[in-house]
Amino acid sequence: MKTKRLPTILFSFLGCLCLSAQDNNELEKFMTYWTGAFSNERQVYRENKFNEPEYPEAVRQLRDMTVYRLDAPELGENVLFLEEVKMNQPTKAHRQRVMVMVWHEDSKEIEVQQFFFKQGPTYDRGLLDPAVVSQMKKTDFIPVSKCNLFFTWDETLNRFKGGMRAKACEYKHEVSGLVYAEFDMILDENRLWYRDRSIIIEDSSIRGEIDGFSWLRFDKLSDAPKLANGDRISKKQMKRRMVDEGEAEGIWDGTFHRVDSLGKTMEQFKTRIIVRYLEDGNEYDYHQTNVLKFGQPDEKRIDSYGKWDVNGLRFSNFRLDGFSPAFGIDDANLSTAFTMSFKDGSGLEVSEIITYAKDRKSRIRTSQYMKDGKILRRTMISEKKVSDDPYSTSGL
Repeated sequence: MKTKRLPTILFSFLGCLCLSAQDNNELEKFMTYWTGAFSNERQVYRENKFNEPEYPEAVRQLRDMTVYRLDAPELGENVLFLEEVKMNQPTKAHRQRVMVMVWHEDSKEIEVQQFFFKQGPTYDRGLLDPAVVSQMKKTDFIPVSKCNLFFTWDETLNRFKGGMRAKACEYKHEVSGLVYAEFDMILDENRLWYRDRSIIIEDSSIRGEIDGFSWLRFDKLSDAPKLANGDRISKKQMKRRMVDEGEAEGIWDGTFHRVDSLGKTMEQFKTRIIVRYLEDGNEYDYHQTNVLKFGQPDEKRIDSYGKWDVNGLRFSNFRLDGFSPAFGIDDANLSTAFTMSFKDGSGLEVSEIITYAKDRKSRIRTSQYMKDGKILRRTMISEKKVSDDPYSTSGL
């Protein structure tokens, strides 16, 4: 929504603001869904990866959005502070808003009252500390009630949908004259979509729009606007995206069987695999321990550590680097794949498929070791899950 200077208009409160317990839960759900860290990186990743044409509808600009819940009684009871950053300008907030949520009993709507900052430009503003914003007063803002947003809950799709009233957010642009803004948004527990443009009233032509009026899709990275230690994604969101690996957390015991390129057995021994998704704020997101020749005098441990990267998990150990995509390779989400490359300059590549039983209490892993397009050996491992707790020692 591109504006230069918006007139001050008092907010109108439509209907009773008294909340029943059910209505209060709906407002709380809306606030919870919209609080946190978001990014459209997966949308941009797909547009680039699949080499979509450079149409204006394509979404190429990487954006991050952080939304804080403020304790700001001077502004209202339910207050959010939003900063959206284009990653080609990481020190600027392209959009920066304070928003107050109000429930309307008569229409069963949530009104989002947008407070525009009185000082400085409307767009591309310097970043602000939420603690500073929470101390501001209404006199620090320009309220524009006709540009407020209204949302209702969609029971069928389990999400909120809303936006500006049709042709309500009218203002005078210094070049184009009278225009009105259009803004639509969809919000669920794990993602947010919005689209934004302005229309010249004189001839109904488009004055400005974001990426050809495309829907911008922001995936939720975490419930907290900022995570400790530079983490980008929360454990909760990473496990949700990685369906197979997410449910693999725990301890797996199995039998390792290695064969050569002709299928002749080379070696066989017991293994233990410990899979851990680390709590937010750690240096890594993921930690896996492979115990080879488990319980034998020549037992060997290999520890791998990983970080989330847009659409999957990148991990490494002293021998190799690897990647596991977030998506499964079958409709039932019972199989997933890994690719790995050895670090020793040998050119050895590994591809591995893991397939789970329907109860996810057992699985089969098959790895192929290749060089210059030729198979060198394979490993097959049959495993059973002995604990859901990767830190458990009881009963093991």
